[in-house]
Amino acid sequence: MPVSILAAIVFSPVIAVVITLWWEKRKVKHEAKYRVFIALMAHRKSYPISHERVNALNLIDTIFGDCPKVLAMWHEYYSMLQRQNPSPQEQVEQHQKYIELLSEMAGSLGFSNLKQTDIDKFYIPQAHMDQAQINAECQAEFLRVLKNTERLPVVPKPAPPTPPRDILPHPPA
Repeated sequence: MPVSILAAIVFSPVIAVVITLWWEKRKVKHEAKYRVFIALMAHRKSYPISHERVNALNLIDTIFGDCPKVLAMWHEYYSMLQRQNPSPQEQVEQHQKYIELLSEMAGSLGFSNLKQTDIDKFYIPQAHMDQAQINAECQAEFLRVLKNTERLPVVPKPAPPTPPRDILPHPPA
Protein backbone atom coordinates (compact mmCIF):
# COMPACT_ATOMS: atom_id res chain seq x y z
CA MET A 1 0.00 0.00 0.00
CA PRO A 2 1.46 3.38 -0.96
CA VAL A 3 2.46 5.77 1.83
CA SER A 4 0.11 8.50 0.58
CA ILE A 5 -2.94 6.25 0.90
CA LEU A 6 -1.85 5.08 4.35
CA ALA A 7 -1.30 8.70 5.44
CA ALA A 8 -4.74 9.64 4.11
CA ILE A 9 -6.39 6.79 6.04
CA VAL A 10 -4.61 7.74 9.26
CA PHE A 11 -4.85 11.54 9.08
CA SER A 12 -8.29 12.06 7.48
CA PRO A 13 -10.24 11.46 10.72
CA VAL A 14 -7.84 13.67 12.68
CA ILE A 15 -8.20 16.50 10.18
CA ALA A 16 -11.99 16.12 10.22
CA VAL A 17 -12.08 16.34 14.03
CA VAL A 18 -9.80 19.39 14.06
CA ILE A 19 -11.95 21.18 11.48
CA THR A 20 -15.15 20.28 13.37
CA LEU A 21 -13.74 21.57 16.67
CA TRP A 22 -12.52 24.79 15.02
CA TRP A 23 -15.92 25.34 13.38
CA GLU A 24 -17.82 24.69 16.63
CA LYS A 25 -15.60 27.13 18.56
CA ARG A 26 -16.11 29.78 15.87
CA LYS A 27 -19.88 29.21 15.90
CA VAL A 28 -20.13 29.50 19.71
CA LYS A 29 -18.13 32.74 19.67
CA HIS A 30 -20.30 34.20 16.90
CA GLU A 31 -23.50 33.26 18.75
CA ALA A 32 -22.24 34.95 21.92
CA LYS A 33 -21.47 38.14 19.96
CA TYR A 34 -24.87 37.96 18.32
CA ARG A 35 -26.67 37.62 21.69
CA VAL A 36 -24.84 40.64 23.13
CA PHE A 37 -25.59 42.70 20.02
CA ILE A 38 -29.28 41.71 20.00
CA ALA A 39 -29.65 42.59 23.70
CA LEU A 40 -28.07 46.01 23.10
CA MET A 41 -30.25 46.63 20.03
CA ALA A 42 -33.43 45.57 21.79
CA HIS A 43 -32.82 47.93 24.71
CA ARG A 44 -30.96 50.73 22.92
CA LYS A 45 -33.36 53.51 23.94
CA SER A 46 -35.11 51.98 26.93
CA TYR A 47 -35.39 54.24 29.94
CA PRO A 48 -34.39 53.61 32.58
CA ILE A 49 -31.55 51.53 31.20
CA SER A 50 -32.49 47.87 31.60
CA HIS A 51 -30.42 45.33 33.51
CA GLU A 52 -30.14 43.28 30.32
CA ARG A 53 -28.51 46.22 28.51
CA VAL A 54 -26.10 46.80 31.39
CA ASN A 55 -25.18 43.10 31.48
CA ALA A 56 -24.60 43.06 27.72
CA LEU A 57 -22.39 46.17 27.92
CA ASN A 58 -20.34 44.53 30.66
CA LEU A 59 -19.68 41.53 28.40
CA ILE A 60 -18.24 43.48 25.46
CA ASP A 61 -14.61 43.28 26.64
CA THR A 62 -14.88 39.51 26.88
CA ILE A 63 -17.09 38.65 23.91
CA PHE A 64 -15.64 41.14 21.40
CA GLY A 65 -12.04 40.81 22.60
CA ASP A 66 -10.91 39.97 19.07
CA CYS A 67 -12.53 43.08 17.52
CA PRO A 68 -10.24 46.07 18.24
CA LYS A 69 -12.58 48.63 16.64
CA VAL A 70 -15.53 47.47 18.77
CA LEU A 71 -13.36 47.56 21.89
CA ALA A 72 -12.12 51.07 21.09
CA MET A 73 -15.71 52.32 20.63
CA TRP A 74 -16.80 50.58 23.83
CA HIS A 75 -13.96 52.15 25.85
CA GLU A 76 -14.84 55.61 24.51
CA TYR A 77 -18.51 55.09 25.34
CA TYR A 78 -17.62 53.70 28.78
CA SER A 79 -15.57 56.85 29.52
CA MET A 80 -18.56 58.97 28.59
CA LEU A 81 -20.81 56.94 30.91
CA GLN A 82 -18.55 57.76 33.86
CA ARG A 83 -19.51 61.45 33.79
CA GLN A 84 -21.81 62.40 36.64
CA ASN A 85 -24.84 64.51 35.66
CA PRO A 86 -23.95 64.97 31.97
CA SER A 87 -25.19 68.10 30.25
CA PRO A 88 -27.79 67.80 27.47
CA GLN A 89 -24.98 68.15 24.91
CA GLU A 90 -22.98 65.39 26.60
CA GLN A 91 -26.08 63.17 26.59
CA VAL A 92 -26.41 63.68 22.83
CA GLU A 93 -22.73 62.79 22.40
CA GLN A 94 -23.19 59.67 24.55
CA HIS A 95 -26.15 58.58 22.44
CA GLN A 96 -24.22 59.14 19.22
CA LYS A 97 -21.26 57.13 20.53
CA TYR A 98 -23.63 54.31 21.49
CA ILE A 99 -25.06 54.28 17.96
CA GLU A 100 -21.51 54.18 16.57
CA LEU A 101 -20.69 51.27 18.91
CA LEU A 102 -23.75 49.33 17.73
CA SER A 103 -22.88 50.12 14.12
CA GLU A 104 -19.34 48.77 14.58
CA MET A 105 -20.71 45.63 16.24
CA ALA A 106 -23.19 45.18 13.39
CA GLY A 107 -20.36 45.41 10.87
CA SER A 108 -18.25 42.86 12.73
CA LEU A 109 -21.22 40.46 12.72
CA GLY A 110 -21.84 40.85 9.00
CA PHE A 111 -24.84 43.20 9.13
CA SER A 112 -23.29 45.45 6.50
CA ASN A 113 -26.64 46.87 5.34
CA LEU A 114 -27.63 48.08 8.82
CA LYS A 115 -27.05 51.83 8.81
CA GLN A 116 -26.73 54.14 11.81
CA THR A 117 -30.02 55.79 10.86
CA ASP A 118 -31.69 52.38 11.09
CA ILE A 119 -30.05 51.67 14.44
CA ASP A 120 -31.25 55.03 15.77
CA LYS A 121 -34.88 54.15 15.03
CA PHE A 122 -36.78 52.78 17.99
CA TYR A 123 -40.44 51.94 18.48
CA ILE A 124 -42.25 52.33 21.77
CA PRO A 125 -46.05 52.47 21.99
CA GLN A 126 -47.64 55.49 23.63
CA ALA A 127 -49.31 53.17 26.16
CA HIS A 128 -45.86 52.08 27.43
CA MET A 129 -44.78 55.70 27.78
CA ASP A 130 -48.03 56.58 29.60
CA GLN A 131 -47.59 53.63 31.98
CA ALA A 132 -43.97 54.59 32.69
CA GLN A 133 -45.08 58.15 33.48
CA ILE A 134 -47.82 56.91 35.85
CA ASN A 135 -45.35 54.56 37.57
CA ALA A 136 -42.84 57.39 38.03
CA GLU A 137 -45.52 59.69 39.49
CA CYS A 138 -46.76 56.96 41.87
CA GLN A 139 -43.25 56.18 43.06
CA ALA A 140 -42.51 59.86 43.61
CA GLU A 141 -45.73 60.33 45.59
CA PHE A 142 -45.19 57.19 47.70
CA LEU A 143 -41.63 58.33 48.45
CA ARG A 144 -42.84 61.83 49.38
CA VAL A 145 -45.43 60.39 51.77
CA LEU A 146 -42.98 57.98 53.36
CA LYS A 147 -40.31 60.64 53.82
CA ASN A 148 -42.78 63.06 55.41
CA THR A 149 -44.47 60.55 57.69
CA GLU A 150 -42.93 60.09 61.10
CA ARG A 151 -44.87 56.92 61.79
CA LEU A 152 -47.75 54.98 60.39
CA PRO A 153 -50.45 54.22 62.96
CA VAL A 154 -51.55 50.61 62.91
CA VAL A 155 -54.93 49.84 64.44
CA PRO A 156 -55.64 46.14 64.78
CA LYS A 157 -58.98 44.98 63.46
CA PRO A 158 -61.16 42.91 65.74
CA ALA A 159 -61.11 39.22 64.91
CA PRO A 160 -64.24 37.97 63.14
CA PRO A 161 -66.57 36.04 65.41
CA THR A 162 -66.20 32.28 65.25
CA PRO A 163 -69.37 30.25 64.74
CA PRO A 164 -70.50 27.88 67.49
CA ARG A 165 -68.99 24.39 67.24
CA ASP A 166 -72.24 22.61 66.55
CA ILE A 167 -72.93 24.78 63.44
CA LEU A 168 -69.62 23.97 61.82
CA PRO A 169 -70.10 21.77 58.77
CA HIS A 170 -68.86 18.21 59.03
CA PRO A 171 -66.21 17.06 56.59
CA PRO A 172 -67.57 14.92 53.75
CA ALA A 173 -67.45 11.22 54.42
